[in-house]
Amino acid sequence: MKKILTAVLVFLILNESLSAQNIAATNRLLDSLFKPFNNKNSPGYAITIVKDGKTIIKKDYGMASIEFGVPFAHNTIVRIPYSEGREFVSVAAAMMENQGILTLNDKVRKYFAKLPSWSEPVTIQDLLNHSSGFCDEWATLVLTQAEMANRLDRSQFMEFLYNQPAPQVEPGKGYMYSNSDFGLLRLILEKACGKNLSVYMNEKIFTPIGMNHTKLGTNKEEVIPYHAFSYDHNGEGKYTVWMRDKTSPGGNYWMLTSAADLEKWAASLTDKNSVIAKAIQRLKQNARPIPVLKGINYPFGNKLKQSGNYEIITHEGVSGYSWLTQVPAAGISIICLGNEHAPYADKIDVATEFLLYGKAEKILLRKFPSTPVPISTAELQKYAGIYRELSPTGFSSAMERKSYTEMKVIDDSLFWQYSKEDLFPLVYVGNGIFKDPDYANWVVFTQPHPDSPMRAEAHKQHGIPDIYYWKKDTTTRRIYSKEFLNKLTGTYYSKHLDFYWRIILYEKGNLILKRPTVSDKVIEPGYDDEFDLAIQFHTDDETTGWIKFYFDDKAEPIYLNVRHGRLMHHRFDKVK
Repeated sequence: MKKILTAVLVFLILNESLSAQNIAATNRLLDSLFKPFNNKNSPGYAITIVKDGKTIIKKDYGMASIEFGVPFAHNTIVRIPYSEGREFVSVAAAMMENQGILTLNDKVRKYFAKLPSWSEPVTIQDLLNHSSGFCDEWATLVLTQAEMANRLDRSQFMEFLYNQPAPQVEPGKGYMYSNSDFGLLRLILEKACGKNLSVYMNEKIFTPIGMNHTKLGTNKEEVIPYHAFSYDHNGEGKYTVWMRDKTSPGGNYWMLTSAADLEKWAASLTDKNSVIAKAIQRLKQNARPIPVLKGINYPFGNKLKQSGNYEIITHEGVSGYSWLTQVPAAGISIICLGNEHAPYADKIDVATEFLLYGKAEKILLRKFPSTPVPISTAELQKYAGIYRELSPTGFSSAMERKSYTEMKVIDDSLFWQYSKEDLFPLVYVGNGIFKDPDYANWVVFTQPHPDSPMRAEAHKQHGIPDIYYWKKDTTTRRIYSKEFLNKLTGTYYSKHLDFYWRIILYEKGNLILKRPTVSDKVIEPGYDDEFDLAIQFHTDDETTGWIKFYFDDKAEPIYLNVRHGRLMHHRFDKVK
């Protein structure tokens, strides 16, 4: 018996020792991952790791205020953006259903009867699933202005929804990411419970579990103790204060919280008997995962993925701010919160894999050669041509990308014409692989069969790693006569937005879109019957939109339709 007890004691001591070693190794890993922020000139992060209900690691890096030298800490309060805040608002909806205040099957017109007739079948569940058909407030307003940060008050927001002439997707069946869905949801919840949603959430959700520094944001100009503003890297080794968070008094639903408070949220999620855990389970019952993303990505902010035998639940939005990662089978919760205006999901993925397997090799990036290899000009020519991106628009919608790129041979070298302004040299490193000499980017060309189109995989391994897929296309950019382009000029009117576009023909033969609130933009012929338009989400952030003109029996233009990843269609009628 004494030998058995001794053996058990040795086993326990050994496991405790191994556990201590793992904790020390994890601390070193975190120090390595967050090394760029372990100084007084960078924004900060707070990380907490919980194992089987016990906090095993707490780390703080960087500054809450670079200007005033205030370190970032676990009680530092930061803003969680809109898509990350959906989980909290969704939980409030499920809790109200449990209290008999509403049901998720309630029709939205029950609460706002002036919503358009086409929205009659739309339910609260459709708002939660982004299958309502309502326009995205900001993604539509960028047709009239150059900033998604512009504001609508409540009456303007509701008028925007009331005046929408047709659904963006089929209600209850389609999918399109829309901030308006959760903006409207917030207003419905307030009408149902008779309180400001911030008050309801404090009373029913946050205060009962001790999250005393968490709340639904209502005024971004409010003075809040321990609140840290976000910082944006300017690309030149310095940070600037990020002041362009979008907000709408009519439909906002962003959150304020701290890492210390999120530790309590994580504990509630792991307690199956808690009202919060039960609310999440209710939300999953009729949730429709985002159809175009790998794995299971619930629109309310939960992402499920498999790693070996483990299911990993990541609580994050569309921008990669994974503020909570949980592995139920391993009893692991990782809380991460910071004030850098940049995603950090990749760092938490590395830490999660390390905790599960004791190593991070499972997610190491594919290794490529970097040494230049000679190649003839004739051989280079087989890689030249127009390529179309194969992936859909991601979280935004099921809309197929219309993104083209060109590989061209110039002076015996291959260049990647990524955009009109960006031309990148590519150096051949063997086996159909080319490297960007300045960045950790590789392009891998393959041709499954001699008669099949050449394919290209662009492996981005700096910043946030990603892979982009392209296929060679025989499409060429359309060329139109000056006479035809002149037909397209005139004034176009959006009844929904009560806004005019004026299109003129520039002396150089380019169509120019003129708006009183946005700088002039060129409307360029695309690779099919649509035209390309650069749409500004922010003054330094553009996405591509597409314009298609429609004609009457006399071949005269009568209206145009504009679309992008978060706008399926928007009509402007020609009035002059």
